[in-house]
Amino acid sequence: MRKQPFELWLIWQNVETRQRYHVGRLFYEDGLYTFIYETKGVRRKLKEAMENGYRPHLAFPNTSKIYTSSTLFGPFARRLPDVRRPDYLILLQELGLSVECTDMDVLRATGGILATDAYEFVSPIYFEEHAFAFDFFIAGWRYYDGERLVHELQVGDGIDFLLDPDNPHDNKAVIITSLAGDKLGFVPAFYSGWMFEVIEKGCHFKAKVEAIHPHAAPHRKVSISVVGTVNQFVDTTQVLNGSAEWQLIMC
Repeated sequence: MRKQPFELWLIWQNVETRQRYHVGRLFYEDGLYTFIYETKGVRRKLKEAMENGYRPHLAFPNTSKIYTSSTLFGPFARRLPDVRRPDYLILLQELGLSVECTDMDVLRATGGILATDAYEFVSPIYFEEHAFAFDFFIAGWRYYDGERLVHELQVGDGIDFLLDPDNPHDNKAVIITSLAGDKLGFVPAFYSGWMFEVIEKGCHFKAKVEAIHPHAAPHRKVSISVVGTVNQFVDTTQVLNGSAEWQLIMC
């Protein structure tokens, strides 16, 4: 895929319902940071989040404004681990990062998670012509078989997806299982609409364990990568026009 701006999606979680929504997008390109709210699309985007209790970040009150800065926005910069901490280089190694990594690399690896709010940064879905690629941490890890199996999983292991249209919380839910059939959790809801469509329409894709962090928080323990192509049964015109329920990164 062609070079594109470094982008991360900003996710907000309703702490009462535990449901997550894709509310914003952070870009970095040519020395400039840009933040915008995700006003396109419906499913698990800003509109639905606001209907379920979300209010814009105090530092970014205008949901229609394009915010720019030559340095990482303060509210996001404070989510980075302190470079002065004695174990900072060890932390980078544990995250699979080098000393040349950027702030965006660290945000992507850590999620920029704080105990004081319900925000998290995740990777986007990249889409070019008929090819797509994305990676994510397994949702719902603590509730299923993952913890029992975490020391048996290996990077590169294949995984399976199962559609779960009768799920009471999300009719586009997608279950993640090991190849042996053990339930590991779910595709995060802000990706599941896309993955549900890909599976339902019989598109070709490969999914594998991308990274394992046994000592991380449950929702950051195992990440999955997916690469594939869409077929003629997927309405790519809707995707390209930004009118679908998901929003992709057009390369």
